[in-house]
Amino acid sequence: MGFLFAILAAAFSALPNVIPKSFLDAHAVDTSTIPNPLMLVFVIYVVNSLLFSPFRKSQREHEVKKTSRMTLFLLILLGAVEASGTLTYTFGLQETSATNASILVNSETVFAILLGIMIFREKLSKQEVLPFFLIVAGSILIPVGADIQNNEWELSDFMMGDLLIVMSGFFYCLDTFIAKKLDDSIKTRHIVHIMSCTGAIMTLGLMLFFEIPFDISFEELSVMSFVGFLGIGVTMMFFVIALRLIGAVRTVLIYSSTTIFSIVYSILILSEGLTILNIVSTSSVLIGLFVLRNRVGSD
Repeated sequence: MGFLFAILAAAFSALPNVIPKSFLDAHAVDTSTIPNPLMLVFVIYVVNSLLFSPFRKSQREHEVKKTSRMTLFLLILLGAVEASGTLTYTFGLQETSATNASILVNSETVFAILLGIMIFREKLSKQEVLPFFLIVAGSILIPVGADIQNNEWELSDFMMGDLLIVMSGFFYCLDTFIAKKLDDSIKTRHIVHIMSCTGAIMTLGLMLFFEIPFDISFEELSVMSFVGFLGIGVTMMFFVIALRLIGAVRTVLIYSSTTIFSIVYSILILSEGLTILNIVSTSSVLIGLFVLRNRVGSD
């Protein structure tokens, strides 16, 4: 059952990586009707904050009493960082392809290792250098380098999209470090609720500050609500369940297949093409992740 939850978490997690692209490109002829990425992210977090809110009063009071100020601060910080990652990713997705974005977001692993080395004084063993380089090459060097060459070394909107996706990987990496500081006794539902409330408030503030209209169709609202619920809320719950059933290493290895699901969705839903460089990049990342995490699990 643990493997099933991990696979479902990966499949659902890939939905927000692809589906928003269909709305950001759907009205290319009339740009005034294209929904702002802030609006899409706002819908995702509002829906999750409502669906994962504690409904029973006694349960809510009990959770508030148990939550310390430091824990509450970490939860709000987690929500702000998560929202920053989602926003950066969605703005990047508006400019680049969903296939490219699915590969580039694996830069999260690169940043996690670099922060571990710089802040926590961790070291890579000789056996871990090659898989780390494979991840760097597949998630950043190959896709970004190919785009630079295709655009004759000029900074295009497509390349800016790539860079924003890489930046989102940094925010998602910070997510992991913050989540590690949270008490294991905190319920996943409570984490998702506070994280989503923080994200909703943050995106609402940005929309008001930049005077972005609340312009979204019923179809976009319905689809993004469903995608946000599955892609963020349910994904986190299934991921935690899998962690408890089959352990961290196996769960993370299976969850790495998110990239594959994202590329498959990009082809089936968006009709995007798959190039040789996409295959090389994806293979490089997956091999690097598999070897590196197997290595960590054996230590």
